[in-house]
Amino acid sequence: METSSLYRKIQAYLKLLWQETRKSLGEIENIGWLPCDYKTDNRLPQAEEFVRYDTNGTWGSGWDSHAWFRLCTEAHTEQNGTPLILKICSDRTGWDPDKPQFLIYVDGEMRQGMDTNHTELLLDSKNQHEIYVYAYTGPKIAQCRFYAELFSYRPDVEKLWYDIKVPLDSLSYLEEYSNEYQSILKHLDQAVSLLNVYEVPSQAFDRSIDSASRYMDEEFYGAFCGQRPDAPKTVCIGHTHIDCAWLWTLRQTREKVQRSFSTVVELMNRYPEYKFMSSQALLYKDLKEEAPKMYEQVKRLIKEGRWECEGSIWVEADCNLSSGESLIRQVLYGKRFFKQEFGAENRVLWLPDVFGYSAALPQILRKSGIDWFVTSKISWNDTNQMPYDTFDWQGIDGTRIHSYFLTAQDKKRGEKPERYTTYVGHTTPAMVAGTFERYQQKNLNNEALLTFGFGDGGGGPTAEHLEMARRLSYGVPGTPKTEIRFVGDFLSRLEKKIENDPRLPVWQGELYLEYHRGTYTAVHKNKKNNRRSEFLYMNTELLCCLEKLLFSTPFPKKELHQGWEMLLTNQFLDIIPGSSIQEVYDRSDIDYEIIKSIAEPKLKAAQNAIASGIARSNGYVVFNPNPFEGKGIVRTDDGACAYVEGIPAKGYACVKEPKTDNRIAVSSHSLENQFFKLIFDEHMTLSSIYDKRACREVLKRGRSGNELRVYADHPDKFDAWEWTEYSLDQYTVITDVQNSEIVQDGVRAGIRITRRHMASTVTQTVWLYDDIDRIDFETDADWHQKHQMLKAAFDVDVNSDRATYEIQYGTVERPTHKNTSWDAMRFEVCAHKFADLSEGNYGVSLLNDCKYGYDIHDSVMTLSLLRSPTYPDPDADQGHMICVYALCPHEGALCVPHISAMAYELNNPMQLMPAAGERSVVPECFSAVQCSKENILCEVLKEAEDSEDIVLRFYESRNTKTVAEIQFGFDIVSASLCDMLENELECIPIKDNAISLTFGAFEIHTLKVRPKTKHP
Repeated sequence: METSSLYRKIQAYLKLLWQETRKSLGEIENIGWLPCDYKTDNRLPQAEEFVRYDTNGTWGSGWDSHAWFRLCTEAHTEQNGTPLILKICSDRTGWDPDKPQFLIYVDGEMRQGMDTNHTELLLDSKNQHEIYVYAYTGPKIAQCRFYAELFSYRPDVEKLWYDIKVPLDSLSYLEEYSNEYQSILKHLDQAVSLLNVYEVPSQAFDRSIDSASRYMDEEFYGAFCGQRPDAPKTVCIGHTHIDCAWLWTLRQTREKVQRSFSTVVELMNRYPEYKFMSSQALLYKDLKEEAPKMYEQVKRLIKEGRWECEGSIWVEADCNLSSGESLIRQVLYGKRFFKQEFGAENRVLWLPDVFGYSAALPQILRKSGIDWFVTSKISWNDTNQMPYDTFDWQGIDGTRIHSYFLTAQDKKRGEKPERYTTYVGHTTPAMVAGTFERYQQKNLNNEALLTFGFGDGGGGPTAEHLEMARRLSYGVPGTPKTEIRFVGDFLSRLEKKIENDPRLPVWQGELYLEYHRGTYTAVHKNKKNNRRSEFLYMNTELLCCLEKLLFSTPFPKKELHQGWEMLLTNQFLDIIPGSSIQEVYDRSDIDYEIIKSIAEPKLKAAQNAIASGIARSNGYVVFNPNPFEGKGIVRTDDGACAYVEGIPAKGYACVKEPKTDNRIAVSSHSLENQFFKLIFDEHMTLSSIYDKRACREVLKRGRSGNELRVYADHPDKFDAWEWTEYSLDQYTVITDVQNSEIVQDGVRAGIRITRRHMASTVTQTVWLYDDIDRIDFETDADWHQKHQMLKAAFDVDVNSDRATYEIQYGTVERPTHKNTSWDAMRFEVCAHKFADLSEGNYGVSLLNDCKYGYDIHDSVMTLSLLRSPTYPDPDADQGHMICVYALCPHEGALCVPHISAMAYELNNPMQLMPAAGERSVVPECFSAVQCSKENILCEVLKEAEDSEDIVLRFYESRNTKTVAEIQFGFDIVSASLCDMLENELECIPIKDNAISLTFGAFEIHTLKVRPKTKHP
């Protein structure tokens, strides 16, 4: 018989077999219905609370709608012990996150979740069961149908169906005339030829099922597949990536966890070989609070070695926008949770879906006890394919961490592997084969890793995944063998293979995602709230430590921990980037108010306590939370802008009267101080910025500064995520000036300019200061345009092929040209508080107080201010957007400490309050810690997690190896160098209340010290 005819024959018999695996016993009637809100526990409603539900009707009352359904299954003794399958159905099908989802309780106990990918629940036939279904319509679904159907189930027929189906599917990518193809086809033909299909069902048919199944076990999977002991291997692990918020809210994720994890437990009861992993400590905490009994089952499975809680992080956080300290706290809180709850030592940073990875990460990970970094998202690059899947990733300080890229994709006959891979894999033969084929470092390793299970909206693996993996574990010719193992086990094996292997490649610098560049800018308010909160919590920790040192006031560790958890949660990869639905941001607005309400009263209480301990005769107390001696702006009681200087780092000092006047020359079209002279053209755009110190023009001849450029923003897909290269092709400059006026504010003076753009208004005040060499652009945009990007541009007269950008705990250089495809694709990049363009003896820095998107090419420095996509949030960046950015021309090449100091002052200004004591009972000038070298910055001063010791975090900011003296403002009896988890590594000798520390370039040091007394 011809090959095509054999193939069609086998397909026909497979269809016949599938029809016999399930036989409908009819829809269940007498269903009770009880509309409800989010459940608050797992107590089931009483039967009398339900009303009869019309199964031909619909239920739901709008977005986020819930209801309980109650139904009973009668005993079916006539089935002779054949199990039953319950299907919960709706009229909505398609992609899981957008569709109805259910949580099933059987006889009072949570059993499993159901969605469009998980539609069946296995029941025994001899008992009557009371079923409760907690139902969710799905996001944006107003109404849908609900019905339930019962089926008799033939597991023996289904087993044979899978036995044949799996190898038959492998033929889709094998060459038709290959030996593997023909041999598999021959065996499958032998198997189906054993079937007696004259009458189906019948006793003869049942006997033939046994014969065909025995043939497949012994001849195909035994003798035939067993001939490949050295076959390549695809290691599989059950997985469900759950977005903590995206097209749903954080609140709905608490239900997704229950549905997903209960389904895993249900399948583990049926498949002893099944292993599963899940990251994100938040999800486990959600389960613990929502479903304690299910949580205990998960704990039991972790203890038994069947469930892997790995990932090392609180949530899968964005790694571009989160600060360095936030990334450390993500790992600190995540690893501590997994250790305390499950005794698990996490070694892997698991970030399959994050939109790019900072070059500061390798050091943070290594110093947090993490040995491996795993992702797949870089495969989404729109232009360039990463050349490695197993490699060492080297960060800005030289630290290397082992890295592995997931490579799941389908193998296709006659086609080369494509760039794109997925973390939402399936154990189909095509994907098992494609995962290994796509893996690039086969010279190092003959295994590839496949995560299987439905994700994003949760759900996880299905019985089908496990059935397919079971067959492929025998080694079907032409397909790698499968083996279900923990990720940690796979990486430990790989670690041994690559140890000291000179062929192991190294990737140096950031892992830039050539995609989702719009996420640096979308949803301004969320990014601003995040940065404000990051500084608020570090400031509060510092001031509460000072208060404790001075007054023995207890440090509010528990409350601040709660606030940090909320802050870290809102750094999830689809929240802070601006790629979630509007309801997520409605909730995050509330969260940030709570975050603020936790920390701000404690900060103010600490400040008041210190100010009350200083005599009124001193005038004012100025608090400086930054790692530099403070000289900058404070606000007086009447709101005036005042200037102070000489305020010690990480401390405070008294000032009699801050300076509140200025000598700035201002006219309708010019501003001038001792540093700069600014000239505005007829459109109030800067036509000249003259640097009086360097005697040179900052802007290129005939070019402009502070052009407000508007770009049409219509990405071809992924609206909130994408900022496309073709959008840069043209722009319009806002030149419609409605009004301009001279303004005075204490030590600064400026020109306030109101511009109109279509239905939107942009009001900017350009400020010069008497004593500060920076130019501020205070911006208030009342924005009402959709699908537009607003940027501020400065065409500067600086010659350099590299620009420097601040990232977490350091800086990174990127090209200003587009010589290669790798260079060209960095047309929008992420930075934190500043970016700089410098030539040999001069440069310009562009600072910001809550922005992240930069584009510096061909001497044009641009900062992205806002963008207004309409999906998934139709009102993104509508209304008021307030921010400040600043231009800082400087002599010499980039002087990081000077620019960093101004960036800190812009983002985290000093605070002034009146001294309030009858007499001084605390020092009138105090610094908790000072460094002898200006490039060594103290970012954090907090109480230790597990003691009352004080933890300090320093970093080297100029890419310069440095030996620094660290002088403490309070007496210490011990000092230890720690890892970032605060485990002590080595004792450091103390001399004259100071220590000496050696820093490598961009190195971060964590120090733990024990104060001698409560008072300095």
